[in-house]
Amino acid sequence: MKKIDKVLKIISEKLKSVDYAFIGSVNLYIQGLKIQPGDIDISTTPEIIKEIDEILKEYRTKEIYFDKSEGRNSFRSFYQIDGMEIEILGNVNNISRKPDSLKDKIYIEFNKIKLPCMSLNDELNVYEKIGRKEKVEMIKKFLETEE
Repeated sequence: MKKIDKVLKIISEKLKSVDYAFIGSVNLYIQGLKIQPGDIDISTTPEIIKEIDEILKEYRTKEIYFDKSEGRNSFRSFYQIDGMEIEILGNVNNISRKPDSLKDKIYIEFNKIKLPCMSLNDELNVYEKIGRKEKVEMIKKFLETEE
């Protein structure tokens, strides 16, 4: 089992009682795109990030702080499990993702566990807004082959 797969399993077990979704490259990976994520990004709410911080405190590498740079407008916290960095965003009013985006999350069957993720169309929209052309093209190609 790949290290990232092991860490995803640990996260899903630890966070099963809270509302969150995998986003970014790890989300693309979970949904079958050929990509090797460098870290694990998670979206949640400003309230739930505090609960997650308590649950993951043994892995914490950086305290929760508010980041408004580059339009993030999110609380952020960082953790490390088995050498893999995990970043959690408590979205307040991010320029690329709606504050209530978690209501649109989907569940993806991955290695016999169901993982909460944002849809690929949602990720495509986010990557278009932040100007990540290579990710936009990758997702578009993947969606075309899935149809």
